[in-house]
Amino acid sequence: MTEKFPHSNGRKQSVSRAPIWIAPALGGVVAAALTWGIGSTVFHGALVDRGLPQEVQSASVDERSLWIHGAQLADLAARANHLAGLTDGDSADALANLGASLAQGAALLGELQFEEESATELPQSYSPEEATAVAQDVATMSANLPSLKNPSLQTVKLLSQISFQTNADAHQVVNSIGEKNPPELAMPLSEDAGQQETEPVSCLPDGNLLNDDIEVKNPEDFESVTVARALDRGYALDYTLQLQAARGEAAASESIEKRRTVLNKRLASLRSVVDSQCGDLRQPAYALPEDGLKNLDSIVSEASEDFDQALVLASGSSDGSTQSQIAAVTFEVLKSESASDPDHRILESGTGVN
Repeated sequence: MTEKFPHSNGRKQSVSRAPIWIAPALGGVVAAALTWGIGSTVFHGALVDRGLPQEVQSASVDERSLWIHGAQLADLAARANHLAGLTDGDSADALANLGASLAQGAALLGELQFEEESATELPQSYSPEEATAVAQDVATMSANLPSLKNPSLQTVKLLSQISFQTNADAHQVVNSIGEKNPPELAMPLSEDAGQQETEPVSCLPDGNLLNDDIEVKNPEDFESVTVARALDRGYALDYTLQLQAARGEAAASESIEKRRTVLNKRLASLRSVVDSQCGDLRQPAYALPEDGLKNLDSIVSEASEDFDQALVLASGSSDGSTQSQIAAVTFEVLKSESASDPDHRILESGTGVN
């Protein structure tokens, strides 16, 4: 939840809507880009047969993949922002929010662009069809992460956050149009839904890895660790909700219990992807910080944020049908959060992304 909780190192981040801005052109690698507002790596006229700039030439395959992905996000941002300027009302706001999230993602990843490439084609006028087309392209792009040879949990989390945030904003664009039968957009990280079977998620290799402070060095452990952490955070949230219902006002207990019912269905779906022989993670999650009973409302809020973030990371760290199932749970959770708080963001606009 926050630093107060035994298995979490999350920070309270600003959840205000990212402003419209122009990212500075800056050479560097993705590690240097994990700060809001910096990290756009734009190279012009960098055709291979003319010789790449040193920054590109010395970059790894993964870095180039991230920069290319960033450039694609920037192109989509240009389309969304251009359309926002051609209309007004709810559609303009929704498109501007989508453009801001896309631009933020591009700046965090960096951009690799070539001067000789065709410029992004921008519509001459606004229409619901143009807005829907942008939203559909964003949702389609969010369905898969770039393939990386040497991924890190930090990079996976950032890519997952971008996918879920931009997808959520794309849905808002479609909703703002007000069509009776809106198109069904692709869900984030779920392109392969139902198309392949995968082995169950293996057991947590070491109980200490529930702690976010401990680095997961082996990429083969990413899936098992992140799914276990998501379950741990979910069980912790359920535990704090139980306490809140028991110690709060009687009038609020019914709505809290309804929330717990929904939460436990989602936790059951998440647990179903894990090997049935793995141990139960409820016990380690049942721990409160000192004086936690005096601050249950804030602890529940922090537990909810931690569960969101853990689900997003688990979605990005899995693959195949497992990823699709976890992503579906994550999507449901984030939709519920957005319904209660329209400004809720999974991609923070603070000074760092952990």
